[in-house]
Amino acid sequence: MKGTISMKKLLKTAAIAGGALCLLKGLDNRLEVTHYTISSPNIPDSFSGFKILQISDYHCDNVPGIIEEVRQESPDIIVSTGDLADDDGSYMPAVRLCERLSEIAPIYAVTGNHDLWRGDYNEFEDELSRLGVKTLHDERVILSKDESKMSLSGIDDPFTLNNSKAAENIQSSLAKFSRFDGYDILLFHRANLFDLLKYHGFDLVIAGHMHGGHIRLPHGGLVSPRSSWTNGQSIFFPKYFGGHYKAPRTEMIVNRGLGNPTYIPRLFNRPEITVITLKKEN
Repeated sequence: MKGTISMKKLLKTAAIAGGALCLLKGLDNRLEVTHYTISSPNIPDSFSGFKILQISDYHCDNVPGIIEEVRQESPDIIVSTGDLADDDGSYMPAVRLCERLSEIAPIYAVTGNHDLWRGDYNEFEDELSRLGVKTLHDERVILSKDESKMSLSGIDDPFTLNNSKAAENIQSSLAKFSRFDGYDILLFHRANLFDLLKYHGFDLVIAGHMHGGHIRLPHGGLVSPRSSWTNGQSIFFPKYFGGHYKAPRTEMIVNRGLGNPTYIPRLFNRPEITVITLKKEN
């Protein structure tokens, strides 16, 4: 009898210790660097090995070690896919971050919903522009290297909670682009709207917004950001939450984000920067 009681205590202690260790692992908030190699015959030879470092959804949060990690990667360009700032509070932490990042590589950005919800967004962008950050508002820049060219396009966040209106706004943005004869990359905030973009001729879409599903489970993220709780979109287990997705003639990289704008901690979902290396496919 005494042996049975001791065994029960041992199992209970082991279960408590295991649960505590699991929780500690789940709450691990050390910065994670994820690498992807994207191969395509459309990538010019001179851009083979070109390195794009992506940040997203910073929300003016505290992310130790980010400058050191970015510098170590030696990217050719840095891209921000929205929500550098939160919808309230000071935007200066994002300005200071970009000031240091701009010393490492040129920065290109697009707006996110939290950026545009700010009443002082224009002043915020003016600060970024003074640092040399180029925000792409439904526009394209041409990257040149050894007489070869590649396109980097960016569209604004559709700034709506209504799905049909979001589709209308995206179509309006896309109508401003002519077809580019070469490798064309699109920066866009809301990865959950990839299905509205994937047949528009972009070779690669780089996106954020989904925060990795906030709580990462073995087969996906648990919940979408509240701004994506719209008709026709599932709140739970979002289709696009983080990682590499492929569709016919296009693919998408989704960053899980750096910050956390909610009071609920991220679980098994460390803050992330992504490094995308382009490779010419023969």
